[in-house]
Amino acid sequence: MQEGKGKVYLVGAGPGNPELMTLRALNILKKAEVVLYDALLDPSFLEYFPESAIVHYVGKRAGQHSATQTEIQDLIVRYALQNKIVVRLKGGDPFLFGRGGEELIAIKKEQIPYEIVPGVSALSAGSSGAGFPLTHRGLSRQVLIMDGHTVLEEETDWTWFAQFKGTIALFMGTSSIQKIASRLIEHGASRLLPVALVENASLQTQRTTVTSLGKIAEEGISKQTPGPGIIYIGPVVNLMEEGSDLPMHGQGSFGEEA
Repeated sequence: MQEGKGKVYLVGAGPGNPELMTLRALNILKKAEVVLYDALLDPSFLEYFPESAIVHYVGKRAGQHSATQTEIQDLIVRYALQNKIVVRLKGGDPFLFGRGGEELIAIKKEQIPYEIVPGVSALSAGSSGAGFPLTHRGLSRQVLIMDGHTVLEEETDWTWFAQFKGTIALFMGTSSIQKIASRLIEHGASRLLPVALVENASLQTQRTTVTSLGKIAEEGISKQTPGPGIIYIGPVVNLMEEGSDLPMHGQGSFGEEA
């Protein structure tokens, strides 16, 4: 292949179910010459890769990293500079805890043509599959998305966090949620606040565990599957119970006394 500059597509594959890929994502994948793909959960994704494509698995799971972020970016750039069409297929949306921003910086540094293709995030797929909304009139007008890995290490304003009037979504937070729950309660959040852990969003193996902030602070919460999970905190979680008679302003909202 003549040296030059191909094109890089940072493509969101959706939350795990191939049927939730966008039409644009599918059309781009069909013409890929190189595919670098994440741990996309459902192995049927592989059926959509062109037989002629060079394929690299670069997925990350806790304790099972197959490639560093720097190595992934080096592969993207190297293949693009060989004048190839490179598809970086990422779970969920590339720009929501997908490290797509880091890859974009590397691509721009080499002045390589690119396109960003957004994907359905596990954020919305998880709540939809569990049967509750992220926002709901009278209960939640805003959503706070946080990284459970680092929230305890950063200078978090826990008083503001505990008084948040809306829905909190924690990515990568199952190992730290007990400490997070305790910290929220210490700063004024209600122990009765409902919490849902949704695992394997959008798949047949999706599992949802519902509990309260107080119980998590005391006992933690255990995953039922080895797949990824998202934790949702807020009164909207109660809406998954059919016929739930919720007050319009959300009993158990942040800042209330238990």
